[in-house]
Amino acid sequence: MNKIKGYFTSNARILISWSLFIIWMIVIFILSAQNAEKSSDTSGSVLTFILNITYRGFKDMNPSEQFELLEIYQGVIRKFAHFFIFGILGVLAVNAYKSLKIRDNGKVAILAFATCVIYAITDEVHQLFVPGRAFEFTDIIIDSSGSFIFISLSLLIVYLIENRKEAQSDMP
Repeated sequence: MNKIKGYFTSNARILISWSLFIIWMIVIFILSAQNAEKSSDTSGSVLTFILNITYRGFKDMNPSEQFELLEIYQGVIRKFAHFFIFGILGVLAVNAYKSLKIRDNGKVAILAFATCVIYAITDEVHQLFVPGRAFEFTDIIIDSSGSFIFISLSLLIVYLIENRKEAQSDMP
């Protein structure tokens, strides 16, 4: 009975892990499919929300001053969004590959990173076909950097958890 339960538990983990990974890829695709104007509106709304919380006096500025400040920070926020969104993709890739019971964390890192880099490249190619958007090599570098750092951090956490479990199982 435990063997059957383990089989379904393992398969459910694989299904959920890969589903989350694919759903996140779809989210990235949808965001990349936004034309330049819609994409700017989206990042502008997020930035306005952040500045309302973090920038003292932002609410008291007149609209032209707010717009000027938004223009200054918009590029930085957009690049940070690339980094963070692909960082999440990297964590989900690690989880998906670990669900396949790959024990070698180095192999998981290579597979996850390669998958994220390939997706970053295809994402930029996709943007060639979206009005007002363009292929930007720097975005691939930023996406890949986010993936690399988040993959590294998640595998460090996995490593620490696995070593802790081993140390606890070695205790009498």
